[in-house]
Parts: sequence; C-alpha cells; structure tokens
Amino acid sequence: MGRGLADVLRARPDYRLIDCCDSLPAALKCLRAEQPALVLVYLTARISLSEVRALRSAAAGAQIVLWGEGLTGEFALQAMQLGVRGILASTISIDGLLSALDDVHRGVLCFERELMDIVLTQTRVALTRRQGQIVSLVAQGFKNKEIANAMGITEGTVKVYLYKLFRKLGMNDRLDMALYGLKNLFVAQADGIDSFGPRSLPPQVRERTTVQVLN
Repeated sequence: MGRGLADVLRARPDYRLIDCCDSLPAALKCLRAEQPALVLVYLTARISLSEVRALRSAAAGAQIVLWGEGLTGEFALQAMQLGVRGILASTISIDGLLSALDDVHRGVLCFERELMDIVLTQTRVALTRRQGQIVSLVAQGFKNKEIANAMGITEGTVKVYLYKLFRKLGMNDRLDMALYGLKNLFVAQADGIDSFGPRSLPPQVRERTTVQVLN
C-alpha cells in the first residue's frame, strides 16, 4: 500500500517525493540527509515510541504523520507529545489521505475521531502499588536484577510483572515504560493505588473518512 501511495504522490505536481524507505535505518539516513517537510509512516507492524522519537530526532523540522492500525489511545497520546502531527487509519481513502497531508502541511493537527474519542475519554490506568513501584524503578534505569533486589522478589517474578505491565499499558519496550513513568506516575495517597493517566491535549479532530467498496 505504501508503494502504491508513492506512485500517486509522484504523479502530483504539488508534491516532491524524496524517497520511499522499507526500514527504519534507511528512513533515518534519508531524513538526516534530506530534512523533508513532511514524513508519512505507513505502519506495517507495531511502532514503538523510541522509533517515533528517532524519526523526530532525525528530522526535527518535519511534520510526522502515522498511517495504519493497531495504535492504542495511550500510544496516540504519547506520540502527540513527541510531536506527531497526524494519525490516520489504513481504511482512509487516498483522496482523504492526501487532503489530510495537505492539512498537516498547513499546520493543522489531523487525528481520526475514533482514536481521539478513546484518548479524550480514556480513564486512568490503575496499578497496584507493587506495579507502580516497578514502573518507577524502570524509569530510574534499574535492571531486572536490581529491581528484584530492591523489592525483595525474584528476577523471574520481575519478568512476569513486566510482561503484564507491557500488555496493560500498551507498550513495547522498557524505554517507553520509563518515559511513561517519568511523565505520568504519581502516588495516590488513598487506597494504596498508583495511578497512571493521560494528560489533557485537545487537538483538532478530523472526521473519519468512510470508504465504500463496490462489487
């Protein structure tokens, strides 16, 4: 699908397609060399916040748009905080996608309404005190063995906790968890609960484009 869109962009006189990269290393090399105004990332697999951060660092002045499926509300919020200017579903029509890219280039934030409804209505993720402690220690750079020693549990138990936390928080790696902990962790004084939750960020919401398939 990404290659098909590349062909469409090449045919448009108002766009200059610099490259269509199939890997993160190739994309980073291209971004550092060319410093494009707009970067469209087609998600063939789950992307991590560390990868988004790498793209942001490689082309600090570029406007980044993510296009695909499988992005959670929490990930979308973190991506916005990293400077992503648009998140669009893979089902959007080509005309709708090109219109969104034009909007982003003009400075408009474009996010699918369905995803933004999740972000803006998302309740805080409640963690037990022990889960909160583990996230806090990860945010401080502790390794599994160090976490186990600090909490008086086995390293295997730490791995089980981390596996469950990655799934619960919708994250892929320790860096994502560490950043999430640094930004969102606070200790609630009542009931022994540590709460994690999104900060308010009300962007302009783009209506979801309906795609009709004709036989």
